Amino acid sequence: MRRLIPAGVCTLVLAGAAVAQFNDPPALENRNGRLGFQFYMLEVPNPGSMVADAQNSDWGWFDPEYTLTMDEWRDEADRPLPERDDFNITTLMGWKGGTLNRWYVYQEIVDDTLTSRGTTFLLTEGDSHWNNDMIEFAIDPTDHGREFGTGWVMEYYARQGDFSDFNVGYRWIHDNPDNPAAWFENDEIIEFAHRTIPPEAELADLWTTGATVIYEWNYPIYEFMEDGGPSASTPFQMDAAAGFEGQGIGFNLWAEDSDGHPNDEGGWDFNDMTTRGPEASARQYYAHAKLLRLGEYTAGAATAVESSTWGQIKDSFR
Repeated sequence: MRRLIPAGVCTLVLAGAAVAQFNDPPALENRNGRLGFQFYMLEVPNPGSMVADAQNSDWGWFDPEYTLTMDEWRDEADRPLPERDDFNITTLMGWKGGTLNRWYVYQEIVDDTLTSRGTTFLLTEGDSHWNNDMIEFAIDPTDHGREFGTGWVMEYYARQGDFSDFNVGYRWIHDNPDNPAAWFENDEIIEFAHRTIPPEAELADLWTTGATVIYEWNYPIYEFMEDGGPSASTPFQMDAAAGFEGQGIGFNLWAEDSDGHPNDEGGWDFNDMTTRGPEASARQYYAHAKLLRLGEYTAGAATAVESSTWGQIKDSFR
């Protein structure tokens, strides 16, 4: 479903924001996906009811008009996006300020071919893990672009499967063990779950008859990831950045779609997709979302988020 874009919020407003901007971010049309739409996160009415369990029963409050669909994604190498019956992502995003300051996400991926290499493949095996089906997600609340190395933002990668190392990890400590050891704290503060339908699909090296992978996570947001890790970092006050006229927040989603076989050039056939636009990618800026408060969106318009089927997923892209 396409999101409603309220009048007066179609441009990115960052001048004079409470949080300092270290560089001049790209314009919204170059920053958000391939079509330049504004993105939104909706304030969670009752955070106590939100459980990261890869089930959608706690998302019944979410207004489906704000669903983020693949219309707004792009391939990092500007390759054509996969057809929707090949690979399809639907994402719901929420937030809550106060003493929590957390980001909440429910993401469903329908894939015709699931590549996970069974139970033996480890994320620590180097760059080859990008050739599997996996996701990344990150928040950059101070919108710093290239000012600092990306390890100081809250960026994780995750994948489906029953693995001996982990299904989700803070990217910048698992990719580089020379980074501050206290960053391992990030593995403890995230609430994360995944579920694959059918379950046996994620145990196979290559599953070619179609599967749905559901990811759900939430974690606290900090202004900047200090060397001492989350416990030494300052929480980012999401309330201060919220509202139609608020600063909003930098975030990004990535997804790898691999069909599990090499191409004629000796590489791999896959899509490397993201929610950020081409100029944002080049300058290391993320996509941008407004944080809509309760009352700024039609909370409760849906009584439940229906469990998706292939047909319902396709219908969401009308």
